[in-house]
Amino acid sequence: MENQTLDLDVLIVEGLKVTPQSSVPAFILLLLIYIFIMVSNIGLVVLISTECSLQQPMYLLFCNMSINDVFGASTIIPRILSDVFIPMSQRFMSYNECVIQAFCAHFHAGIAHAVLIIMAVDRYMAICKPLHYAAIMTDRMVLGLSVWAWSISFLLVGILIGLSVRL
Repeated sequence: MENQTLDLDVLIVEGLKVTPQSSVPAFILLLLIYIFIMVSNIGLVVLISTECSLQQPMYLLFCNMSINDVFGASTIIPRILSDVFIPMSQRFMSYNECVIQAFCAHFHAGIAHAVLIIMAVDRYMAICKPLHYAAIMTDRMVLGLSVWAWSISFLLVGILIGLSVRL
């Protein structure tokens, strides 16, 4: 076994364990999945924003989820696509890239959970208080809850990553 010395700011990335023969099919499959995610989510956002009948609280929350999915896919899949053709022994990532990717992945998950909680509250109001639903779940309330979801997730993940970076 050879003693290897690396710069402290460089990490070895394992990623997908793909043989050279299956790297092209894996790349094509991942690229098609990424294109499908982007087209479907951006199409959903455009549809909700242009169709007046879909501008209701639940559909605006779906729009939030679609924007979050575009963000999540754009932070993770391109890096995987770029590493498919690189041999496993040569996959490196700087420490700063790793921190940014960890922040984005956790931020994506935090927003997804927060928006799902808001959707649950929306359905609770619609089922348990149907006569007060329109007065409670206004566009302003949905906007406020959405801003709350994104800002709380940003704050909590920022604290998490900030404390982890110091180690």
